[in-house]
Amino acid sequence: MIFKGTRIVVKLVVAVLFPGVVLQHCSRTSQMHSIPTQLEAPKFTLKRSYRLPLNIERRPVVSVIGVGDILLGARAATLINKYGVDYPFDSTRSVLKRGDIAIGNLEAPFTKRGEPFDKKYTFRVNPEFSAGLKNAGFDVVNLANNHIFDYGPDGLFDTITTLDSTGIAFCGAGSNDSTASEAVIITIGTTRVAFIGFSMTFPAEFWAGKERPGTAFATQSLVKNAMQRARNKADYIVVSFHWGAELMTHPKQYQQDFAHMAIDLGADLVLGHHAHVLQGLEIYKNRLIAYGLGNFTFGSYSRRAKESIILKTYLGRDGALFARVLPVSVYNIQVDFQPILLKGERQRESIRYLNEISNPLNGGRDIISPDGTIWIFLPTEPTPQAESAF
Repeated sequence: MIFKGTRIVVKLVVAVLFPGVVLQHCSRTSQMHSIPTQLEAPKFTLKRSYRLPLNIERRPVVSVIGVGDILLGARAATLINKYGVDYPFDSTRSVLKRGDIAIGNLEAPFTKRGEPFDKKYTFRVNPEFSAGLKNAGFDVVNLANNHIFDYGPDGLFDTITTLDSTGIAFCGAGSNDSTASEAVIITIGTTRVAFIGFSMTFPAEFWAGKERPGTAFATQSLVKNAMQRARNKADYIVVSFHWGAELMTHPKQYQQDFAHMAIDLGADLVLGHHAHVLQGLEIYKNRLIAYGLGNFTFGSYSRRAKESIILKTYLGRDGALFARVLPVSVYNIQVDFQPILLKGERQRESIRYLNEISNPLNGGRDIISPDGTIWIFLPTEPTPQAESAF
């Protein structure tokens, strides 16, 4: 079905995709090894702005690329050490760099220090591997998850230092619950996009407190306060949630409740992760919710985590305009920790499956076209900005 205004929006998107951004800060377990209640001042000064050249002042459309869980350690480390830090992204880099802003969930700290938390799986990653993220085109990462604090405050602060020196912004963790929930603002020309990260996963000891470092745990009051602050700073807001149950292909009720609340409070896009497999997509009030993006490049040989997506969403002044689903194979038994874009019938099968699990969230209708396009909202008349962008 061709909607009125489709050609206008497609031409507009082609016309306005220019590179260049400005970054401005941005299972239950046993007892944790001595987490301080008072934060010791880290021995570094964090930069909060990065400026790159740009040849356009106002962007009528901004494209955001989102992927799921990224773990560059564990079993993936051997191949990265052998082939280099760019290896995990060699098959997807060209896609990731086609967006204005790319975000992923960083599932482990960049550190060589700290004591491991007493739980089944703890991860840490060689800080040198962060260069692969930057080279792949990632501008911001979410730190609000159940592994970023695996090596305590040392691991978290080393991660922040590493990202800062690499030129990658972050959201979702900090020295206390206020700073952890603070938005990171990415500015393109004069258009500002805020990213906020929340974790809704255990261990509870990882959650930041008033005087304790950690991740931003999503409570209604914390989400509302963070959204209000972001609305005063940004033109668009993207909220990232680490939530749900591992290997579950549909969201729990609380995930829907918080996603809807975030949009009601002004979010233009909601990105979810943690399940390691795809969950459904929902269009709510002309905004897109991706409840679970699955794994991206993740250092395990899971037989359940076989496919995921790269999600590219176009945000305009009326909110989310449309999105594109790009299925990828993340079945590491076959792809060896290097996600591969699916083509032909495998691509179509993946889109059919994603429609199937998304259908109940959208009143029984399919929202993804066979080529992976999701039409969210299309203006019927071209705006003056859109006209000038042709």
